[in-house]
Amino acid sequence: MKRTLATLVIALAACKHGPCHEDRGVPVTPRSEPRDSAPKALTVDEVEAAVFAAGPRATFQPTSSSEHEAIARLVPALLEAAWSSTPPRSPAKWQAAAAAVGFRIEAWTIDGERYWALLEAPGRERGAGAYIFRVAPRSEPTILLQAPHSYHDIGTGRLAVDLFFASRRGTRPRALFTNTIHRYQLAPGDKQKRRHNPSDVAHNPEHAFTVATDAFTIAAGRTRVIQLHGFGARIDEDDGDGDPGSIAMVVSAGDKAGSSALSSAIAAAATKAFGTDVKRYPEDVAVLGATTNAQARLLAKTRRGELVHVEMSSDLRKRLAASEQLREQLAAVLFDTNPETP
Repeated sequence: MKRTLATLVIALAACKHGPCHEDRGVPVTPRSEPRDSAPKALTVDEVEAAVFAAGPRATFQPTSSSEHEAIARLVPALLEAAWSSTPPRSPAKWQAAAAAVGFRIEAWTIDGERYWALLEAPGRERGAGAYIFRVAPRSEPTILLQAPHSYHDIGTGRLAVDLFFASRRGTRPRALFTNTIHRYQLAPGDKQKRRHNPSDVAHNPEHAFTVATDAFTIAAGRTRVIQLHGFGARIDEDDGDGDPGSIAMVVSAGDKAGSSALSSAIAAAATKAFGTDVKRYPEDVAVLGATTNAQARLLAKTRRGELVHVEMSSDLRKRLAASEQLREQLAAVLFDTNPETP
């Protein structure tokens, strides 16, 4: 009964523009927007804490079919409302649907700009991911920024947060999706690499993270999905082992057959910005190609977007963390570059 009620609440929230096609014959009337407290005014440091602080204390739990159904409805509803001409004052009308499956929705302001965050409810942290939307008019291209391996690829979670919330003149990502538990963690203190790592959102196709990515691209149409990753002194990935030498960045489209026009353009722009130590997979380097990446495979199958997988050395990540100017250069490379104008 609870699941039926939760599904109905989600359907009412998601189908605010008319009758819901999945509930044919059932008239749907948009719910009036409830009163809600003002958005939280946060700093970027506070955002980082809100998203990542509970991860080390969490025990992983597989995301259920009811969570998948909720995510598949909530993500499009939040996205479409966030870029509408008259976005609601708050996302509170979706709160009950989120709470029914262990999530909460928060409204934030960061440097005077509005954001909505779909987060795990306190006490329900289980590695289901965090999904944050920028409330602003629609613009092109539609960019989804992802940091799937925060905690493991040190600094990539904070780098994604810095890039996402930075106010800039150029193109900006529409949403930020990130993991909320270490890719190898099953429980606090139980963190080891296994043959199958269910908490690894980039390699578990049954995770809510992949469901959310799919739902986003369905609602948004053609999407540029930018994933930030990192490697250390040695490369140890499913794609192969090797010594990266002086490589600072590897850019891949997740395809063994070759780079895409977009990933090639971004690699060329990154070379101009960061030097000759930027490599393309598979043309320049045979590792870190994201060929087992769940989101890359999803996008290749659905053809609703394309992945640009960006691996950065530890040294480059440290330099980016220390320099706002370098981060702006990276933002320009990732968000402003198009195949026609590399």
